[in-house]
Amino acid sequence: MEMRLALALLLLAVAASHLAEAANYTVGDDKGWNPDVDYTAWVKKHKPFFKGDWLIFEYQNGRSDVVQVGEVGYDNCDKASALSSYSKGTTYAFQLKEAKDYYFICSYGYCYSGMKLHVTARSTGSSPSSSGGGKQSGGGSDSSSSDDSSSDDSPSPPSKKSKAKSSAAPASLLAGAASPYAVIAATGALLLNRIVL
Repeated sequence: MEMRLALALLLLAVAASHLAEAANYTVGDDKGWNPDVDYTAWVKKHKPFFKGDWLIFEYQNGRSDVVQVGEVGYDNCDKASALSSYSKGTTYAFQLKEAKDYYFICSYGYCYSGMKLHVTARSTGSSPSSSGGGKQSGGGSDSSSSDDSSSDDSPSPPSKKSKAKSSAAPASLLAGAASPYAVIAATGALLLNRIVL
């Protein structure tokens, strides 16, 4: 009986981990990483961001780049103290691996007209069901980033790209639930019922 209960709790934990998967965000939605996009409004539209979420930068090769900087570099549009820089290809995927603030600029001069992004990643919790779930994280030296001397391949998020944000759990699974926790509780109850009986 104890073995069955332990197995049920293990299965419940696995189910819970699948609901807390990271979300993918295409920076700028359909407009991508380009000049004349209001990235402050984009962040407000999609926040909160969580550890493990992915930022997908889609840009025109040769016309822009993605440079991760600190707050001072962000405020001054200065890449001198860049943490990472990426300009190869047309897509760059960056994973938020820590709970912290992330700052990105375009070093091709467009930063001065607003082509810069500030995202705050949270360490725990999940997004509301309307915006898909994901835990918060941050970058730094652990972040999935490349400089220009590395390979042409950008890190890839675990699931296919979305134009805005993809839900970690299928919509049909979340549709009847008040929250992901309700789904976990229902799954746990079903598992316990089957194991005990």
